[in-house]
Amino acid sequence: MGLAEPLPGRHMSAWEQWLYRPQNHWFRKAVFQVHLWTGIGLGIYVLVVCISGSAAVFNRELYTVFAPNPKSVAIVGTRMNPTQLRAAAQLAYPTATIGRITVYRNPSAAVMVTLGTSANAKQRFLDPYTGKDVGDARPLGLRMVSYTSQLHMNLMMDYPGRIMNGVGGFLVSVLSLTGMVIWWPGVQRCRRSLTIHFNASPKRLNWDLHSAVGFWSFTIVFMWALTGAYLVFPKWFDFLAHHHINFDRIVHEVHVGNFAGWPVKALWVILGLTPPLLFVTGFLIWWDRVLRPWLARPAPQSAPLASSKGHPSVTVEP
Repeated sequence: MGLAEPLPGRHMSAWEQWLYRPQNHWFRKAVFQVHLWTGIGLGIYVLVVCISGSAAVFNRELYTVFAPNPKSVAIVGTRMNPTQLRAAAQLAYPTATIGRITVYRNPSAAVMVTLGTSANAKQRFLDPYTGKDVGDARPLGLRMVSYTSQLHMNLMMDYPGRIMNGVGGFLVSVLSLTGMVIWWPGVQRCRRSLTIHFNASPKRLNWDLHSAVGFWSFTIVFMWALTGAYLVFPKWFDFLAHHHINFDRIVHEVHVGNFAGWPVKALWVILGLTPPLLFVTGFLIWWDRVLRPWLARPAPQSAPLASSKGHPSVTVEP
């Protein structure tokens, strides 16, 4: 069988229909529904995780930039021991729950006190000789880097958010696979669907962006989805693959682009914005083809009630 479409009037087999006119194939219609409603359900999640993920790619470098050097204090007497430091910290911050206390080897360095146990807890410098507060150990820039990282990893909801992220990774992988299935336009239109025609009408341009960008970004988006799910549920993957080796570090480095210097990281930042683009263009397609026509339908008018035996109804005013 060649690539030319079968002659008009001849009945197509299911395989020929998929090759030449997939839009009418039952399988594509079913997969389209899965893709549509999965995309609508995951839209806000995709926006949040991907934008925060792009912002978090250079976290290590930004932590180095924004992390303050330990404050220097005057050495007066004997430095407090751990028990005394905790008591002094509680006295300095009476309303806080004292978490970790970091003591540096340099005797003239202030200790760092974490006020709380959450990932975004405040941190202050404390004089280990006098017990006085000597400054913020977590300035605004460092807090913003931490917030971005936490938003990407657990949606700012600690462990429950991390579990949601793992499930979200599986669902985004389903979204990517179904997108590739419904991308197939048929043999005659295959090349056309690989490019973006910027001189087309707005609707056509939006479709081209969704279709072509979705095709060319499939591999990396699918990789991000699966590696993101792996980082939450590594034992599931190891069990399915019949391996008992922990690949967490390797998967993490690939996920964040930390394996070939800053050019790959910069590429990861840019490509990380493709899923939000796909969501926006997909939403516009859904709005134009489904939601707007539905909203524009005239409201159904109720027919006048008629009494039995054909007599006109009578309205009785109170």
